Amino acid sequence: MFTFSQVGLIDAPIEKVFAVVSDFSKIQEWRNDVPRITQISGATAIGTTFLEEVNFMGKKQLLMKVVDFVPNKKLVIEAQSGMDLLPTQSFIFSPEGNKTRIDLTVLMRVSGVFKLMQFMLPAQLKKTWTKYFINLNDLVSK
Repeated sequence: MFTFSQVGLIDAPIEKVFAVVSDFSKIQEWRNDVPRITQISGATAIGTTFLEEVNFMGKKQLLMKVVDFVPNKKLVIEAQSGMDLLPTQSFIFSPEGNKTRIDLTVLMRVSGVFKLMQFMLPAQLKKTWTKYFINLNDLVSK
């Protein structure tokens, strides 16, 4: 298991940023390695689930579940199953002037072959999330 943190500063109001991040049908619009989201169980709330297809060493499907939800403040999504890397993504949203700061913390449960690669994954994933935040900024600041 390992944890990493990343900060994104998004050039849009918190309500707009939160609306996009918490709308799971929009994930593939700002996360390039997620080609498809399916089986969204309902409106975003604690307990909502969805399948997230990822391209990470081949195609995988993660069953994701919302475990904490405070509109315009906090969203925590936990992977339930699907691969040997199971993230819990905690997004904290706060206003910073007319922009939105996102403090992301990811707790990654690791098993199988990924245990051998665990030491190099945090740096790689931080770079990936930097790109995601750039994409998110481009999407919401239009």
